[in-house]
This record gives sequence, C-alpha cells and structure tokens, in this order.
Amino acid sequence: MSNFRFRRNTASRLLQLMTWTVCLLSCQSIADPVLLSAEEPADKIQLKDVTDAVQLSFQHRSPLTVTRHLHLMMGSGVGWFDYDNDGFPDLFCAQGEEWQSALRKKQVADLDWSHRMFRNVEGRAFQDITRASGLTGFGYGMGMAVGDFNHDGFEDLYVSVFGRNQLYANNGDGTFTDISQAAHVDHPGYGASCTWVDLNGDGLLDLYIANYLEIDREHYPLCSRRVDNSRVYFVCHPRYVPGEYDVVFRNLGNGKFLDVSQQSGLHSEPARQGLGVFAADYDLDGDQDIYVANDSVANQLWINDGRGNFTDQALIAGLAFNREGDREAGMGLAGADYNGDGTLDLLVTNYFGETNTLYRNEGALFFLDVTDETGLAAPSRVRLGFGTSFVDLNNDGWEDLFVANGHVHDRLAQLGKSEPFEQEPQLFRNESGTRFREISNSAGPFFQTRRVGRGSATADFNRDGLADLAVSHLNQKVVLLQNQTRTTGQSIALKLIGTEANRSAIGAVVEITAGKRKLMRLRKGSSSYLSVDESEILVGLGEQRDAVTVKVIWPGGKSEIWTGFKAGQHYTLIEGNSDSQKSTPSQSEE
Repeated sequence: MSNFRFRRNTASRLLQLMTWTVCLLSCQSIADPVLLSAEEPADKIQLKDVTDAVQLSFQHRSPLTVTRHLHLMMGSGVGWFDYDNDGFPDLFCAQGEEWQSALRKKQVADLDWSHRMFRNVEGRAFQDITRASGLTGFGYGMGMAVGDFNHDGFEDLYVSVFGRNQLYANNGDGTFTDISQAAHVDHPGYGASCTWVDLNGDGLLDLYIANYLEIDREHYPLCSRRVDNSRVYFVCHPRYVPGEYDVVFRNLGNGKFLDVSQQSGLHSEPARQGLGVFAADYDLDGDQDIYVANDSVANQLWINDGRGNFTDQALIAGLAFNREGDREAGMGLAGADYNGDGTLDLLVTNYFGETNTLYRNEGALFFLDVTDETGLAAPSRVRLGFGTSFVDLNNDGWEDLFVANGHVHDRLAQLGKSEPFEQEPQLFRNESGTRFREISNSAGPFFQTRRVGRGSATADFNRDGLADLAVSHLNQKVVLLQNQTRTTGQSIALKLIGTEANRSAIGAVVEITAGKRKLMRLRKGSSSYLSVDESEILVGLGEQRDAVTVKVIWPGGKSEIWTGFKAGQHYTLIEGNSDSQKSTPSQSEE
C-alpha cells in the first residue's frame, strides 16, 4: 500500500509540474446596473445582511448535550424554491431537535421545533406560512432536495433527517402533503445531503441520499477524555463510527419509489461517511453520475452505465484524495466551470488544518487538485468549511466562491487546542479563472462576525439581476445576504422546463455565447452542504450588450439553441420549443 501511494503521489507531482510548465510557456427587467463613481472600484463586491429588514425570522435549534452527541453539531440546510409559481423564490429552513425524548411530544404543536417555510412576497418581505402550507415537519432535519417528481408543474420537497426522511408533495394550492410512507421513501437512517436526479434516463426524477453514520439512538457512541481530574466529552471522530450506505430510490412513475441501492452497485464497497453530493454527467456520455464528499475517508465518484448501475471511479479520476494522496474530511460540495473552459470543476470543503480542495477538470474523466496555485489553500487551512457556493456576484461571467465556516468542537480549549468554534465566513473573487482572491474584509460586516456556519444557497430573491445568498448556522439565526454590488455587468435569467426530460430539467447543461465569450452553467439538483439553490439560472454577461445565444443540452443528450436573448430579461425555455419560437417570457418579463 505504501509503494502504491508513493507511485500515485509521484505521478501526481509530475503531472502538476507538467501543467505548471505548459502554463508558463503559454500563459504570458432585471434592474439596470448602477453606474460607478471614480472612487468605487468595479470589483468591490458588497453583501448586506437584510434578514431583519425582510422579516425573515428563523432560529435554528440544536441544544448541545453534556455528552456532546455528534449529530447535534452538524446543523441543517436551507433551500430556495418557488413553491407557488409566482416568479419569486421562497425559502425553506430545516430545523434541529432536542435530544431528550421527553420533550419531543411537546414539539408537535410548537413551531419553534418545526421546519419552517417562508413565502417571498415580491422580494420585499418573507411571510411564515409553515402551518398553512402543511410543512410542519419535526425531527432533526438535515438536507433537502427540490424537484417536480410527479410532473404536475409544482416543485416537491424531500428532507433528509436524523431519523425517517420526509417527502412533501406540492398540492399546487399552496399546501403540501407528507407522502413519505405511501411513497416508500421514509428511509430511517442518518441522511445528509440529497438530490433529485434522473439516473436511468426514463424522464422521471429519482432520489439519491448521501447517508452519514450508522448510529443507534439506544447505543449512541460517546467520546471523552479525562482532563484535570474531570471527564470532558467531545464529538466523536467519524472514524470511530461506522458509515452508512447511501440510498437510491427509483421513481416508478405512480407516486411510489423503489429502493435499488444494493442492485445499483452502491454496496460494492464498504459503507462510507457521506455528507455532500453533486450529480452531473462527469464522463459526458449522456447520463447522470454522482460525486459524494465523504468525511475522513476517500470520496466517491459513482459512474453511471446509463441504466442506473454504478461503479466508483474516484481514484482513477483524481477525486478520491487530495494531491498528496491524503483523505480529507469532506463536508460541503459545489460544482461550476470556474475557469471558463467549458468543463465542470469541483470544490470540496474540509476540516480545520486541511484545505478546501479545488479539483480542476482536465477532460477524459480526470481531475487535478489545483488548490495551491489558485490561492485557496492557505486561507482555508485556518477554517473548518461547511457550506460553499459558486456564485457570480458582480455579473462579470466568472463565478466567485463563498464558504460558510464553523467548527464541530466547542471544547478544544480544554483539550489544549486553539481552534475557534465560531469562525468568520469567507468570500473569494474569481480573477478571470486564474486565481481566487479573498475579499472577505471588504465585502460587508457579515464577514467580520464569527458564527457557526453550516449550509448556503443562492437565489436572486428580489429579482434585481444580482445573485443573493442564504446561510444557515448551528443554533443561530439564518442570514439573508442581499447582493448590493455596484457593477455595470448585466445578466439574464433562464428557467428550464423539460418535456421528454424530467420537468425540472435537473441535469441540463446551458451554454451561453456572449460576444467572444462562452459560458457554461448547470441546472443543479443540489449544492453546498445540505442545501439547494433556486432552479432559475442567473448568468452574468459582463459588459456584453448585444444579443446572446443560449444552447441547452437536456438530460439524455438532446440539444436545442435559442438566439436573440437580451441582457436584463428573464426567459423560460421549454424543451422542444426552440423551433417554434425563440423563448417564452417569464411572468416577471411581461
């Protein structure tokens, strides 16, 4: 094993050296943009905490026990989705849970312990509609996935739970029905991030759930150490807790699902401690594959044979470990074409002392760890990253990077370590695909405050053409960051509707030609940590003012082209509609 690792590390370093050598030889009514004054640089990204101003009131609750039960430190995610189809993305916040079983009976009538649903009132305020919508779910909510699994035109919600997972069918009248048991998707494990994705190409959305640990409530693993003649409990390292197999539920098309986890190949390897998941066509063969960020063990890249059968190819793809061959504590996961070469790159957030690792797509199903040369290594080693989002905050066409930070240990000082529990979030500006420059100190007061960050999700919640961020925190309030960047860059917004493909168009690839630039964006089913971005795709166009061309590669490989799109507009693209008309205007455009 040691010889194998030496050969792998040597080959990796040689490949890195070759890459650097080649670079040295060859590299010598969206609102009108706000005009910049001479004193205000065009690249000054500004995010403002408007949580109170828009009446968004959600307090995450995960009371820590004396014995520091592990799951109580992991937090919950946030998700954007337009549940009522009014053109404005609404916000769902998963809730934690009290450990003591005696208190759970009181939670049923207490919204303080329920997941919460907030309706977006035209970008001006958020209305708590939890009880009226029927989304009064309890249990320790972890991740979520949004998709129209039954093709009725309304997005449905799946919530992974420390306990039994929950599926809420959207009734189309502002209410939801819990059909978890009837649909056979109420898996009783320790669900983390999850995603809707069509895995067998039948046009129906299936479910993939990354499970974390195999924990029995009655025999819960506890870890402690004797310090100064007293016993100090702390969260157990995941290496001391067995992993739990991930789950695949196949959509049968009749409102029910079938667990095909074992026959799909997920049990071909020992169970691992999964936290993040990101579905995409990594090998470009027309079907959707799955990448899983695992905690303290090798990550997995499940390559799909087109029929929903998987083999793990993370090792040969360069995605199992970092460039040194070390396994890392994978938490959050984000994917984007950060360098504008038309391929999907991946960012995995990791533990304190490790890097948040950026894997650049080299093509032919091979990725290269470029964390150091892109400037992300040093800043991330002094943080513990969870949620992360690629998001173009200044509409220059380059996707910037946000990371929510916070530790899982709050008693490290007693154990002789100086790693902070609450930590500042970080923001990195994409320097034209070559490097990321940290701009946390100038991006707004939010980045100067220590919190215990967990999930993050992007949306243009007020429809001003600038991407905004929602961030969840452990035992703290959710924060909504409004993008107030002063930029001359404009954007277009694209909503995709599949007809032969799944109606939500999850898995579609969008290629935008804007002048001499070509941009690639994805219709994602999940992102970050336990979270989900809004379905509408916002594309920054920089200084482009002429009409742009949009190509959509639908799940399954079929492609269509629309031309004549104008900056500052919203467009709805319906599969099979490109020949009859260029676009269908969204409600906000009319």
